[in-house]
Amino acid sequence: MIRMILYGCNGAMGQVISQLISQYTDIQIVAGVDLNGEELWGYPVYPSLEECREEGDVIIDFTSSKGVDPLIAYCESRKVPFVCCSTGLSDEQVQRLETCAKKTA
Repeated sequence: MIRMILYGCNGAMGQVISQLISQYTDIQIVAGVDLNGEELWGYPVYPSLEECREEGDVIIDFTSSKGVDPLIAYCESRKVPFVCCSTGLSDEQVQRLETCAKKTA
């Protein structure tokens, strides 16, 4: 079973991903992170990654360019693999992602 944390879970794409993942038996969203802390899909939602008590095998990101910096720092320090699906990133953020990718998946 793959355990994932959905970063940006209450946004439009986060809700689409939650719906899709709910149809699979080999993947489970163990927690969400969103400024809107509403629990819409049956998993706990936290306002930040640092407050998240669950551990995941991977983090899927559907936030905005503003949310990417804390995500990179979190994943880099904990060696957690992540998929960044945010758009509008600066050149500096893209460079940080490339650097982080050399340390974690």
